[in-house]
Amino acid sequence: MRPKFYIDENVPFAVCIGLKMRRIDVVSAKELNRLGDDDEAHFHFAQEEKKAIITHDADFLSLAAKEQGNHGLLLFTRHMNIGEAIDEIERIYLAFSAEDLQGRIFFLPHGKQSF
Repeated sequence: MRPKFYIDENVPFAVCIGLKMRRIDVVSAKELNRLGDDDEAHFHFAQEEKKAIITHDADFLSLAAKEQGNHGLLLFTRHMNIGEAIDEIERIYLAFSAEDLQGRIFFLPHGKQSF
């Protein structure tokens, strides 16, 4: 099964739009009126919905480490232009199944994986 993604409020909404244009299953905090929710609320929502989280917020690393069965984390380690960000996420989407993402952290750019 293909991965599904949840974009928190730290990633530009244009990334979400671009991914949707590529027919990738993604939803954003903005679309769901979850702007201002704390990190734990975003994290638990994504887990309940079986979605990997896309964020710039390194605080999600500690949350992901505590939840071994998490559905994956894609963490931008530096700012990229919108097109580059969409391309990076699409590469992961095409290369991995939802099951492959479980418990994994990808540092973007370059889709480097840790634990």
